[in-house]
Parts: sequence; C-alpha cells; structure tokens
Amino acid sequence: MFVIKKQKKGGTKTGVRLTAFSLAVMVCLGGCASTGTNLPSDSVTFLTNDYRFKSVMQSNDDVKGWARDSLETINELQYQLELERNK
Repeated sequence: MFVIKKQKKGGTKTGVRLTAFSLAVMVCLGGCASTGTNLPSDSVTFLTNDYRFKSVMQSNDDVKGWARDSLETINELQYQLELERNK
C-alpha cells in the first residue's frame, strides 16, 4: 500500500529524482528478469556510480532511506540470481 503525501514547496525536484532512480531500478530488474546478459556484474555499484545518484543522496531522509532499501534489495536479488546460475 502506498501513502501519498502532499508535497512541500520545492518537492518537484525530489519527485523527479525519485522517479529517475525508480526507472533505473526497474531497468536493472527488467534486465535481471529477461536475460543474464543485461545484468551488470555489480548492479549496486553500477547504480551508485550513475550521475543521478548524487541527487538522490542530497535529497531528504525519506528518499535516501528508500534508495538505501532499494539498493539492499537489488543486492540481495542479484545474490540470489548468482546462486541460481551456479547450480
């Protein structure tokens, strides 16, 4: 379930950053689901080296917390994929 909060003045930049980061995560996970060749060897490093990640880290604590949780989830999913590939 998602809770939508009323944005404060200047919240549009955070929304755009969050959307950009969400798209990056979806592209990464989409690559995981389709084939193994689209998955970078270290997705978390790939995403944190993206030029847009600096904007995420300069955002409010909610966005940074969401990004941290997302990266940890991606890391765990990548680990599980590698275990399956090595069976």
